[in-house]
Amino acid sequence: MPLPDRIDEDRTIRGHASPGRRVLWFFVLSYAISWAWVIPWAATGHTVEQGVGWPTQLPSLVGPMLAAFVLTASTEGRAGVGDLVRRMVRWQIGWRWWVAAVSPLLFFLVVLAVMAVAGLDVPARDDVASFSGIPLGLGLIGVWTVVFLVNGFGEETGWRGYALPQLQRRFGPLTATLILAAAWAGWHVPQFFYLRSYKDFPPAMVPVFVFGLLAGAVVLTWLYNGTGGSILAVAVWHALYNLTGATRAAGSGALSAVMWTFVVVTALALLVLEWRASRAGGRSVLGPRPARRRAADPAASTVRGG
Repeated sequence: MPLPDRIDEDRTIRGHASPGRRVLWFFVLSYAISWAWVIPWAATGHTVEQGVGWPTQLPSLVGPMLAAFVLTASTEGRAGVGDLVRRMVRWQIGWRWWVAAVSPLLFFLVVLAVMAVAGLDVPARDDVASFSGIPLGLGLIGVWTVVFLVNGFGEETGWRGYALPQLQRRFGPLTATLILAAAWAGWHVPQFFYLRSYKDFPPAMVPVFVFGLLAGAVVLTWLYNGTGGSILAVAVWHALYNLTGATRAAGSGALSAVMWTFVVVTALALLVLEWRASRAGGRSVLGPRPARRRAADPAASTVRGG
């Protein structure tokens, strides 16, 4: 079920660490775990290629998920870990939200159909299965499964499953999304030094990449909150977007630009709706707003850990 319109900070925060400290530690751990794997590749001049299994960046992609589990276990114990796992498999979200979750693939198929009707070259099967750091020998289904499990869950269990709820409790969905997008963009920096698909970016395209990532963060905030905190849904969306916009099929640039435009237009539409709802004093489109802080309450202060 959808999240409430407002989150009561005093009621939901458990353990002794404030949301700000939890998120800070999450960012530190995510960067440390992920960068420990990829910085040596970047420093030694190795390049991760599409459709080639070694060298690979895949272990780095699970950094956010590992950080989320470590911090959840240390602050919330077994109950918190159980809640995190349940959100990873939360599939009963309604068919409309599943349409939203698979929308990158649906849009991609529409684009391919238009290309075929227009007589344009349609990407080959191997091109759609050619993902950085994964051997083509796994086949289309194998590659897509790896991307879903490692890229989708590896990132989204941390970014949306852990960091976003902590940030929203203090800042609300929009500001939380901006903060998270900045950290998410910074986490990607080493990829510009070892991923072939990133190394080939002209400098002028870097701001375009960052803007697209921000747009994706807006869409993922909306999807996560709208599904009542389903990590599964955002993992599916993230994996499908990468599979349709970051494989060799999009290598020409045109298809990648179309997928980028799809995400940006979706995000802009959500922001317009959020702005209108805010002006009208209505329910937030992106997600729950934080509850107003209560007057000084020693008991609440103890719960928050100061």
